[in-house]
Amino acid sequence: MVDQSFKESDLVAFENAAAGHEGVLSDPSGSLVIKPCTPIEVSFYESALAKHPQFAAFMPTFMGTLTLSGESHQQEPEGKAPGKPMNLDAAKVAPKLKAGMAIAGVHSPAKASELPLDNAGPLHGARLQTDLAIVLENAACGFTRPNVLDVKLGSQLWDSSAPLSKRARLDKVASETTSSSLGFRIAGMKVWQDGAVPDPETTGEDRYKVYDKMYGRQFTADDVIEGFKDFFAVEGTSSDGDDLRQVMARRLGDEVSKIRGVLEVEESRMYGASVLFVYEGDGAVLTKKLEKERQRAEEQEQARSRPQNTRKTEDDKTTADDEEEEDDNDDEDEDDDDEDKPRPKIHHVKLIDFAHATWTPGEGPDENVLKGVRNVERLLAEFCQPSDGKGTPDEKAA
Repeated sequence: MVDQSFKESDLVAFENAAAGHEGVLSDPSGSLVIKPCTPIEVSFYESALAKHPQFAAFMPTFMGTLTLSGESHQQEPEGKAPGKPMNLDAAKVAPKLKAGMAIAGVHSPAKASELPLDNAGPLHGARLQTDLAIVLENAACGFTRPNVLDVKLGSQLWDSSAPLSKRARLDKVASETTSSSLGFRIAGMKVWQDGAVPDPETTGEDRYKVYDKMYGRQFTADDVIEGFKDFFAVEGTSSDGDDLRQVMARRLGDEVSKIRGVLEVEESRMYGASVLFVYEGDGAVLTKKLEKERQRAEEQEQARSRPQNTRKTEDDKTTADDEEEEDDNDDEDEDDDDEDKPRPKIHHVKLIDFAHATWTPGEGPDENVLKGVRNVERLLAEFCQPSDGKGTPDEKAA
């Protein structure tokens, strides 16, 4: 684990959040997310690492916690030797969190339970009133132009601790959106407009289009696939001639299938959790990454299928054995070198937001969440396979 020290002047507002609460920060490198959280969320991460490794594989990497009163802690996965503690300068972080809210012009809105039923609330949730923050990997780090989608899971959006007023409001949100019918809704997106012509007088960041939570609330079960079309805005084709939109939809769908498989054997309850999708949104960069990945796979396959020295004569036996041992060592060195090469960042799919999550042994899988996961899986498959069998969904619509 890398030793990191944060100062007030180091931390910046996290820019890649597609949805969620205010007050989320990042370190200078952008590799970490520092998010105000509840003890329940920390406990869920810790228990997942210790007892639910398959589930933990689809969570952002848990780096530790930050106590804003001045104490910091380091969490290591079970069975792993402790690394250096993260030297998080907690005393400097607290004012930065508040300053970040002021810079963004954020005012403390009423709690969700206090809002009237017809009030949609702020575009982002208020910063949690807590001194505890969780430190996670930034799933969008390492991409040139990350496209980010937050899909909120579940038809029931509240847990048993929610007051009746909050339950009524969230039930109304669910009934008026795809949360009720499909078990998920699009909570927010940040999408690079790959085909847009850049303005030479700007930095290019204006080519990002941000979709807030109200965007996702407009859809019904019949047209929500339009939201996925907006998310898959990357343009171009792979070296195999495949449309990059379908390539990425297929890859993300495969990851959702794996998540479904894990959730079907785990016993948990999660309210307000999301699936976070990230993929490379720059078409030219994505094409290069896919090609690099393909070449790497070919090299690995060639290394595995390389014929061994098979000379068997008595006179050459010693020489053959020596050469074979050298060949084996060379292969091992090549494999080690291959493992050391950084893999191109093409996509990530993670489960996030566990403020209302718990393990429930003996109660079976979380069908409330699985309903949404299965429907997302189905829609991504439909995106890849339009009914007429020709073209992408956009071409079919045209």
